[in-house]
Amino acid sequence: MAASGFRVISSVFFFLFRFLLFSTEAVPVYSSHYCTDSLKFEPNSTFQTNLNLLLSSLTSNATEGSHFYRTRVGSAAPNSITGLFLCRGDTLSAACHDCVAAAATEIKQKCPVEREAIIWYDICMLRYSNQSILNNIVPGVDLFNAKNVSVKELGRFNKLLANLLNGLASKAENSMEDNRFATGEVNLTSRETLYGLVQCTPELSSFYCKMCFSSAIASVPNCCDGKQGARVLLPGCNIRYEVYPFYNSTKSLNPPVLQSRPSGIVVVLFAWLLIVMNLNSLWFCLAQEGIMLK
Repeated sequence: MAASGFRVISSVFFFLFRFLLFSTEAVPVYSSHYCTDSLKFEPNSTFQTNLNLLLSSLTSNATEGSHFYRTRVGSAAPNSITGLFLCRGDTLSAACHDCVAAAATEIKQKCPVEREAIIWYDICMLRYSNQSILNNIVPGVDLFNAKNVSVKELGRFNKLLANLLNGLASKAENSMEDNRFATGEVNLTSRETLYGLVQCTPELSSFYCKMCFSSAIASVPNCCDGKQGARVLLPGCNIRYEVYPFYNSTKSLNPPVLQSRPSGIVVVLFAWLLIVMNLNSLWFCLAQEGIMLK
């Protein structure tokens, strides 16, 4: 009886453990997309078949622990297609895969018949094109925080921001060890910090990576002057700054590990563990008492 009860309780605990662990995966956050309307394909065509194969390949290769992958499907125009994905440099492997999978699904819905498209999420980018040589500067998207920097602090803020982004860009464009990725921060006041992140696709040379970063940084005063946070998303690179931490400060690229769970889930998990242990002890005591009474 005691063994049977233990198996039942253990099964319940295992189910609860799996439910709590796997139901808390962070959902990828969509940012923007762009479809090249002038280039379209016919539904159920060879190009569409190749596109489906390409997106499947990109999703599959996002499980290999790589944060960047480029491939080509089809041997000749007009049905050949090139595609790639790029996950943010501080993203863990499980989250990278989830983001690429979501992007591969969503891009077909947002750009159902376009031969060229790109989609950005908070931690990944996916694109495809019927062109073998991809443009790294256009199209571009600007996103910004609605909150403004105080007029009094604007001059100092812009100076610190420019120094931060240019410094990070210089670090990323000259370092292949970090996959053309860099983060950093600078103190605005004794209580406020400015956080920055830059990344370009690892396939780009230092020269083209620098050109992409320069274009992105140069657009900040035009799109986002005085904003507490902003992102500039280009095909070949992206930059972001905020007045709150938004990236993982500890690198976790090698080896890939499971994405950390919210602390609240850990508390609940331990609570269930204590309950199960107490129930198991109670069951065992009752079983023993029953045996003694016999």
